Amino acid sequence: MTGPAPPWVEPRRTPVAGRLDPERHPEWWLWAVAGAGGLVLVALVLRGWLPSPGAAPVAGHSGHHAAGGSGLAPHAVAWAAMIAVMAPLITANVRHAALRSPRRARAAVMGDVVAGWAGMWAGAAVLLGLIAWLLTSTAGELGAIALLTATAIGWQCSALKRRSVARCHRLLAPPLDRARSRRACRRYGVGLGRDCVVSCWPLMALMAVAAHDPVVVLSSVGVAWYERRRRPHHDPATRGACLVLAATGATAAAVAFLT
Repeated sequence: MTGPAPPWVEPRRTPVAGRLDPERHPEWWLWAVAGAGGLVLVALVLRGWLPSPGAAPVAGHSGHHAAGGSGLAPHAVAWAAMIAVMAPLITANVRHAALRSPRRARAAVMGDVVAGWAGMWAGAAVLLGLIAWLLTSTAGELGAIALLTATAIGWQCSALKRRSVARCHRLLAPPLDRARSRRACRRYGVGLGRDCVVSCWPLMALMAVAAHDPVVVLSSVGVAWYERRRRPHHDPATRGACLVLAATGATAAAVAFLT
């Protein structure tokens, strides 16, 4: 006779009430972080504070290319919000590490893993923001969107992309000693962040040149979520993902052209 499954093994379909149980899902707060990031992006767009990278502020205009004050600060806030929106991509990793740790250490374990992951993305955001600015300044917003859409589609078909997505499924059982656990969890978070950056950098750059439009962000993060959580490694649904990315790029270009 077999006993009950360990707490870190969840059924394929968990009821909504179960997902809110902090004992089985201590990582629930990552969804709140993502929701807050989405609200920040919507607020920035509605206030007209997100010009496209490289676009000059237009005095007295509150549309897509207008900027509230300096264009750098709104984009920095938007990048932080986009990283927050991606937090659910690592819920399975964070949950496993937390549930394999003593209850009193779970919050610290989750914080260490997320800090390592977010730190890698914060560093990548500086480089990707510079790339977005250079592309928009030289090729224009429509040209930058077209180029990055093509890059994102091509990247979906690369072996490096496939390997990076597969590595995003790595799990960690932290050491019980807190000092060793802290180091192991931070290294693990940095590794997850590195693989996430390698896998998703064209998507994040596309979001940036599209002035962090929430529709583009939602679509791109949806592709990243689907290929991590809903597809086996041998069947990544590359054609479907490429079609969604093409539609996302076309939508971003239409919004940029009309506004």
